[in-house]
Amino acid sequence: MIRTIKAGPVDYVHLETSFSAICPVDHNIDNYVIEVDYKPTCSDGGCIYMELNSLREYLDGFKDRVIYHEDLINELINEFVRTLNPIEITVTLTSNYKGIKYVIRRSINKRDSQHAP
Repeated sequence: MIRTIKAGPVDYVHLETSFSAICPVDHNIDNYVIEVDYKPTCSDGGCIYMELNSLREYLDGFKDRVIYHEDLINELINEFVRTLNPIEITVTLTSNYKGIKYVIRRSINKRDSQHAP
C-alpha cells in the first residue's frame, strides 16, 4: 500500500526509479524504469503526495510477480489514482529486452474526463 503525505503546493511532481518483475513468456527478470508525473490535488489542508518509502516498498513487491508490461502499467496507474486522486497523471514504463527498448505510457486527466460526453 502506498501511503501519502500532505504538504505545501507545487505545480508538478516527477518521480523516476527502477524495479523488476518476472516476464510471463520466458520467466526471466524484466527490469523497468518507471517515471511518474502528476499534478497533485490540493485543498486548504495541503496537497497530497506519494510517500517515497512506501512507493519503494510497493514497487519492490513486484520482484517475484509474473506480469505483462501492459498489465503492469495499468495496475500501477490504477493504484496511483486510487491513492492520490491526482488532477492528472502520466506513468511511463521503460524496459529493454535483448537490445529492444520498449516504452509504454498511460495517462489520466480528470479535467478531460469531466468534459467527456
